[in-house]
Amino acid sequence: MGFDAFRSSYDEEQWDRHSHSERRLEPINLAPLKGAIESDPVRSRVLKVLIEDGAWVSTTDLLRAARQERPIVGAVTIGTILNGLNELVSSRLILSRTSMNSGIDWAEWRINPDWLEPTRSLLRMLSRPKFQSASADDYPQKVERLLGDTT
Repeated sequence: MGFDAFRSSYDEEQWDRHSHSERRLEPINLAPLKGAIESDPVRSRVLKVLIEDGAWVSTTDLLRAARQERPIVGAVTIGTILNGLNELVSSRLILSRTSMNSGIDWAEWRINPDWLEPTRSLLRMLSRPKFQSASADDYPQKVERLLGDTT
């Protein structure tokens, strides 16, 4: 019995189905990340490594970056930080996959490609220099410099 008539239409339908459906992004609130990033330099450093190029990053790379901020950080801490960030924004902002090729269960992480640019924008905003108000002690010295400058 030949199934060619059924197979060709199935293959075409499979590809047509995906081209017609538009994927809708689930809204995500990145505002809670601001406080978490500002309060913990390890979280900030880990997130910066994840957004560098948007590719998969190994736990080893994240450990290396986190240990620049805090010398005693382990793989469990990295997993806890990343899963905590996902819970904080109530979404799958950070994706993970595991590799069984090396014989041990070792994870790789990445920012969800749909939310990579908004996360980059948030970190850029947080890294801008903050406005510094003039203190009472510094004010007279600034006035003298301004008045003394004859250019």
